[in-house]
Amino acid sequence: MKPSLAFTAAAILFLLVPSIAMAAVGDVFGLATWVYAFLGRVGMLFWALAIMLFIWGVVKFIGNTEDTTERTKGKQFIIWGIVSFVVLVSLWGIVQFILLGTFDITPGGQTPYIQDT
Repeated sequence: MKPSLAFTAAAILFLLVPSIAMAAVGDVFGLATWVYAFLGRVGMLFWALAIMLFIWGVVKFIGNTEDTTERTKGKQFIIWGIVSFVVLVSLWGIVQFILLGTFDITPGGQTPYIQDT
């Protein structure tokens, strides 16, 4: 059985990133910080993909003035790029509402430790 591309990419990711491979987390707060940083990097990746999708659509739309099928494909890329922008902004807003509005968690702030008396 041949492994899928997603499985292979995940295996390479886990082997090449030392913080994942060596479990460089000391406590629960360190884990929360690591997860927040990881999700921030994944979010930046999705933003970069959305921007590239939109720009590719604009290039296909402008570059193919005579070919109507390629212009239609360009329009589709532009539309999906805009949809991905809207989805990413709304997800960001929902996460901010949950963190700040519900749990009163400020991203990037210091988490106080509870000390025994």
